This record gives sequence, structure tokens and C-alpha cells, in this order.
Amino acid sequence: MIRWQEKGRARHPVRTGLIRAGIAIVAISGLYLILGMLGVTPLETETFAWNNLRLVAGASILGCILAAVGYGNE
Repeated sequence: MIRWQEKGRARHPVRTGLIRAGIAIVAISGLYLILGMLGVTPLETETFAWNNLRLVAGASILGCILAAVGYGNE
């Protein structure tokens, strides 16, 4: 077993950083989505254009994956 995965020990700083970065990315993309729905930031919904909604969704998924990797098997 890897040292930073043992029970009863503090979490490795890299894992803590991944968790914090992931949650921050999810929070920022969620805020951007809310502001886009209110009309403050642009969220184009054209049929054949690369729209900002896909970028926000991709950032949210990336944040979730980073946080999940950071939490590991806890």
C-alpha cells in the first residue's frame, strides 16, 4: 500500500490540491452558468456554433474528475 493511502494518516498535499482545484473549477463554472442564464455573460445557443455552454459543461466535468481523483478511495 502506498504511504499516502494508509488509513489514519493525513492526506497527501497533492491530493488536497487536486480536491481544492476541482471544487474551485466546479464553483467557477457554476457561477458562469448562473450569470449566463441571467444574461450577464454570453451563452450562445446557436445550432452549428461552438457555444460557451459546452465549455462550461466541460469545465464542470473536469472539476468533478479532479476532485474524485483527489479523494481517491476515502
